[in-house]
Amino acid sequence: MRTLESFLEVVAETHEVWLLEAMTGMFAMLEDADGHSYIPLWATESEARQAAVEDWEDYKVTEMGFSELAQWLKELSRDEIDIAVSPERDGEIMAIASHNFRKWVTPLADDSYHEEPDDDEDETFDYGDGWEEKW
Repeated sequence: MRTLESFLEVVAETHEVWLLEAMTGMFAMLEDADGHSYIPLWATESEARQAAVEDWEDYKVTEMGFSELAQWLKELSRDEIDIAVSPERDGEIMAIASHNFRKWVTPLADDSYHEEPDDDEDETFDYGDGWEEKW
């Protein structure tokens, strides 16, 4: 298993991480015995490719730059999904809270990634019974 320190050293140099993607925007996930969810990340393409076996054999190996990752980590934190750093095939993981990883990634990110606004999104969402929340 790659240590957290070596993972951070590699990704700090490359400014990208590697994931396994089932379909656009849908990534491999892990869950522990307590039901907590994790997104596995790898420091290199070859490590991610080696992990694309068994349940993940049809997944595409894809990279994500720090600009996009910093924004995505904000969503993951809100959804209480953390990061599994270079997980082993036997299920052993080294976890890092997504909000802590975002604090580390954000200063290293540039502003190259921008999400396109969704044309059909309203500024309000009606949860029923007249209750609305501004987005």
